[in-house]
Amino acid sequence: MKKMMTLLFAGTMAMVSCETKKTEQAEPPKGYPVMTLQPQQAIATAEYPTILEGEQTVDIRSKIDGYIEKVYVEEGAAVAKGQPLFKIDDNSYLQEVNHKKAAVLAAQASLETAVIQTRRSAALAEKKIINAYELTTTKNAENVSRAVLSQALADLSAARSKLAFTNILSPISGIVGSLPHKTGSLVSSAAPDPLTTVANTSRVYAYFSVSQQQLELFLSQYPGGKLKDKFRQMPAVSLSTADGEIYPLRGKIQTLSGVLNASTGAANFKAIFPNPDGKLWNGASATIFIPTQFENAIMVPKTAVFELQGRFFVYTVDAQQTVHTTAIKIRNIATEKAYIVTEGLKAGAKIITDGVGNLKDGEKIKALMPSSKI
Repeated sequence: MKKMMTLLFAGTMAMVSCETKKTEQAEPPKGYPVMTLQPQQAIATAEYPTILEGEQTVDIRSKIDGYIEKVYVEEGAAVAKGQPLFKIDDNSYLQEVNHKKAAVLAAQASLETAVIQTRRSAALAEKKIINAYELTTTKNAENVSRAVLSQALADLSAARSKLAFTNILSPISGIVGSLPHKTGSLVSSAAPDPLTTVANTSRVYAYFSVSQQQLELFLSQYPGGKLKDKFRQMPAVSLSTADGEIYPLRGKIQTLSGVLNASTGAANFKAIFPNPDGKLWNGASATIFIPTQFENAIMVPKTAVFELQGRFFVYTVDAQQTVHTTAIKIRNIATEKAYIVTEGLKAGAKIITDGVGNLKDGEKIKALMPSSKI
């Protein structure tokens, strides 16, 4: 009986094993889209954060101490060169001018008296009535009077300058910044903060940084032995404001600082954008987009790439249609749909382009939709 049960169990296990093999043989490999990589031209867009600056930005400061009597402008107003911005109370400075005028008149009178005395002494000395010492004394007194008049005129000029400084005018045409000081505020020539700023934003500068490691690669894309030749070949660049809106006018990269930033090791570029309608503001944050063209680039769709512990991978497919996990390195810029590979893949390699989350290394697949273009 026991022998019969053993034979029955063995037969049952054999039948299950056969059924399992039939099931495995009945399930074909799953199909995945596969692409054969070929070198192709690529235009990728690099993005860099930037802070916008007007073509010319001037801090408006008071050269004298006093109370603001009047504010002629509002924040964000457009002003012309020479237009009044602030009026400082001028009462004390007007009194100083009048005082210096009086000092000039007194000095002029003293000089006239000294001149008359010198002429009289010269006539008396010629007749031998007085000696040379007395004549020299009167001449010296005249010279002192002339010096006093010169000093009085200088003091009057300084007083008039201070009086003129009570009218604060815009040194350039541009847009007025914030106005923290209102009518009645006490201002000082030694104050650390300006009364306001005026920015000429007819053209706007967008500064951005490129790391030292990226600098050589960035410049090598453009022909020319000198920087000025490379700048001529650089493409027009675009700008996106903080709200994501694309600025309609394009700019041009014009300069590169000759010194790397000591703290970051980065090189600073400057792009210039026209701003005829004043849509770009001084001090605003934005993003600059720089198109970069690559020849014979190996590109992989973003859907084909997955990341593990900071490294990037794709699944390659061999001749037996078995997948293998392959590490790659990519550039820090990309097109809208693809990455540009720098290491790990060569032309002719086949990769899975979609569904990589369902795969595992060594799995058999069925290649679908072969393609070499992205």
